Amino acid sequence: MDRAQPSRHTTHRQASLVYTALLVIGDVIAFVVFAWIGRRSHAEAAGLDAIAQTLGTAVPFIAAWFLISPVTGTFGTELGPARMAGRTALGWLLVWPAALLLRALALQRGVPLIFALITGVTNLVLLVGWRSVFAWLWRR
Repeated sequence: MDRAQPSRHTTHRQASLVYTALLVIGDVIAFVVFAWIGRRSHAEAAGLDAIAQTLGTAVPFIAAWFLISPVTGTFGTELGPARMAGRTALGWLLVWPAALLLRALALQRGVPLIFALITGVTNLVLLVGWRSVFAWLWRR
């Protein structure tokens, strides 16, 4: 029985879906790592409680990221490391205040300036760093 070869369009589409899925997974991991580092630095809950609390801390950032960042082309499939870094940085700069607002609304309290600054820098480094490496590896 002869099987038809997938068309270039089908293969490109499948690669694009894999690429996007890997970006989504990596982004979620980056935000969870950010939340975990922050919670650990304050010696907050351990054990199973820590998992739920870490995920709860990450959710506003994850939600804002996936709602806003696609507008800046952060999920484009033909991005080399430099373009990925630029689009990711632009995306994060737009998402950052929205994520802080979502967190403030969820907790029903304001956001301390030092937290806002640390959040901005840490997530910028995590997102740009991992996504630039990913873009470089993907193009190899």
